[in-house]
Amino acid sequence: MIPNINSPHLSVGNSCPTIARTINWGTDYLKYYQIDDARLEAEILLSYSIKITRTKIIIDLEKVLTPEDFAKYNDLIVRRSLHEPSAYITRIQPFMSLDFFVDRSVLIPRPETELLVETAITYFKSPTINYTIADIGTGSGAIAISLAKYLPNVKVIGIDSSAAAIEIAQKNAKYHKVNDRRRFIQGNLFEPLTEPVNIIISNPPYIPSADIDNLQPEVRDWEPRFALDGGPDGLDYIKQLISEGPKYLKENGYLILEFGENQAEKIKSLSEKQFKEIKIIKDYSGIERIIFAGKPATKRRGFQIKSS
Repeated sequence: MIPNINSPHLSVGNSCPTIARTINWGTDYLKYYQIDDARLEAEILLSYSIKITRTKIIIDLEKVLTPEDFAKYNDLIVRRSLHEPSAYITRIQPFMSLDFFVDRSVLIPRPETELLVETAITYFKSPTINYTIADIGTGSGAIAISLAKYLPNVKVIGIDSSAAAIEIAQKNAKYHKVNDRRRFIQGNLFEPLTEPVNIIISNPPYIPSADIDNLQPEVRDWEPRFALDGGPDGLDYIKQLISEGPKYLKENGYLILEFGENQAEKIKSLSEKQFKEIKIIKDYSGIERIIFAGKPATKRRGFQIKSS
């Protein structure tokens, strides 16, 4: 039986349910629709709907909800049961211990992408050297803004082909107070860059086209396909970033990319023709996830990109 507001898990009667009973009902409802981490999702949505923290919810389990509060929560639970991601419902996604505004125009930042940011922070945290970083396919701006937030010595340029994504990124930059060290520009890949940068970083689309329909419905049906689909082998964008990247990097600059499972060997092979100091970094699940590649000194010294 599908849980509902009159189920044994939530006897409403003439009074409204407590937080504890509401969460139990929400959890059962989401489990019925095969939502992963149903308890956590139920708590997140309740926290959002009644505007208190999850910590406060746990402390106040016997607090009784108002009819209005429960009605709002009920609507959110139904939306989540249809596999709409919680991040799109709440319009917020945590990333690098920061909160980012998101909507369906941008990919939801993933925990594994934090490794991309952590790698850059590890290598470029010098307080005496200033860096310019280009984030290609910036989306919500989570990567660029996190770097600006945690590395006071950097300026970031976020590039995305989507005007809606640029608008979200600008909103996030303002919220996190890094407006003085960022630029967000609409354009395709490197097109908006008018001079070389120290670091190119990107979480590009890397899922093979044929695999898209097999993704979880939260991803397949809700997130922007253009931010997922990497072409027949998943490497369309990565190949361009690797082949064209050196032109847009200063001497001794670096390219840092996230990629998918089982793509490491091909990506490393492609990179060896263009870069030195190539490192493949595994994520916390032991999956090869990041390539870190340095541009060697070449005859391109002093090369300047022509302004469009």
